[in-house]
Amino acid sequence: MTEFTKLNYINIGPGGTFRPSGNLQTSAADIDAIFKYLEQSNTKKLAVHFHGGLVKEESGEGIARNMKPVYEAGGAHSLTFIWETGLVETITRNLTDIHNTKLFQKLIRYVFKQLTKRLGADISGRGPSESMTMAEIETELSKIDKFEVFESRARSGAQSLDEASLEQAKDEMTLEYQMELQADQDFLDSEEKLLFQETYLKSQIEADLREDGRGFEIIKVARTLARVTYRVLKRYWKGRDHGLYPTTVEELLREFYLDDFGAWVWDGMKTIAKKMWYPNSENIDQYSHPGTYFLEKLGTFQSENPGFIVDFVGHSAGAIAICQMLKSANLAGTIPEIRNIVFLAPACTSQLMHNEIVSKEERYESFRMFTMQDKYEKEDRLVPFIYTRSLLYFISGVLEPNEVDTPIAGMERFWTGEKPFEDDYLVSSAAWLKSSGKNRNVLSVTESTISGMKSESVTHGGFDNDEKTLSSLTYIISQ
Repeated sequence: MTEFTKLNYINIGPGGTFRPSGNLQTSAADIDAIFKYLEQSNTKKLAVHFHGGLVKEESGEGIARNMKPVYEAGGAHSLTFIWETGLVETITRNLTDIHNTKLFQKLIRYVFKQLTKRLGADISGRGPSESMTMAEIETELSKIDKFEVFESRARSGAQSLDEASLEQAKDEMTLEYQMELQADQDFLDSEEKLLFQETYLKSQIEADLREDGRGFEIIKVARTLARVTYRVLKRYWKGRDHGLYPTTVEELLREFYLDDFGAWVWDGMKTIAKKMWYPNSENIDQYSHPGTYFLEKLGTFQSENPGFIVDFVGHSAGAIAICQMLKSANLAGTIPEIRNIVFLAPACTSQLMHNEIVSKEERYESFRMFTMQDKYEKEDRLVPFIYTRSLLYFISGVLEPNEVDTPIAGMERFWTGEKPFEDDYLVSSAAWLKSSGKNRNVLSVTESTISGMKSESVTHGGFDNDEKTLSSLTYIISQ
């Protein structure tokens, strides 16, 4: 086995360019050296890995080192695109800080009191229009699996809802929230209380809620809480919820906290996934885009070496980078000859994957996705005690801005092809993934005995170090 060198990675700098940042740097000359090595060593296969765009530089380098023997065992040269964002660290830090504020703790308790009332006797156990007691709510909030025992009851209670009753409930909730807040001394004396210090509120909501630039206006807080509760109820009614506690956290974050929360990191990461493939000018410099430079060199190398095999593997947000590569390369006419595309727990939207992969089978020979069964996705807690679903659930419920419960490609939940996921592209994608004999999806934990179809990862980040998944990757590359 050869040592790990600059021949085994391409580092993406700021703005998806060659610009240096951190300890790792890649130049156009370094990419030239990769293809010179492939030619001189008479290498027949190249495995190109995109790690999740959710890690720091040193973690990306560690992943590149770990993937090298996996691909070499399959007879391929290993090459990893390394790009730094640190999204998980940002989410964990900000979620923890927000969760620990007195304001958030009050808001979530107020919302749960209304939710348990509006979802009916199935939740409260006391009869219609009765909420759980605050002591019961506190007990649930102290658990790791908060309110999980009430999920089936909540869905039963949601069946009695309709559009008209939800609209009426919004007005009623506003009044009830107002009455409760007016009896809460913390809100009445908010200007002098810790309640509204270090709140992490997004700037616009803070400006909207303040009264003449001083304390928070009770009626505005009440209306905002009613909107949050209304949206949680509506998601349950439509079957677009992520569970009682996670959905409530998601809606509170979207309404009160999203401005500076981590969405900017997610958007920034997606921007880099696009920009690394932007066109280059004739003169290559540090502001040129290494992804595009690599593709052009790869195209030339394949034309000069017929039969040279290339496989692309993307983990998490790495799937976004691959989809953006296909999109940009198609416009530029530089799509390489691709044998396999493999996704590991892809964080791209289902729409993006449909547009660039599902509906464009002519771009590659074979596709396979490894991801978790939904039951494991739900148990993979992004931040224990604080957000009790996986990173993909969080992306779907919070970070994707255009639609709450945005369909994400790596989530089994969106593969039913049935209501409420009956959009044409979702139905088409579900049928395509499940096509008999194509072996396009591997749902962990698998019981498969077929080589290349095994996985035991039960965490989103575990697919690039799970022994069964890695052995499956080696097998796929070796064929």
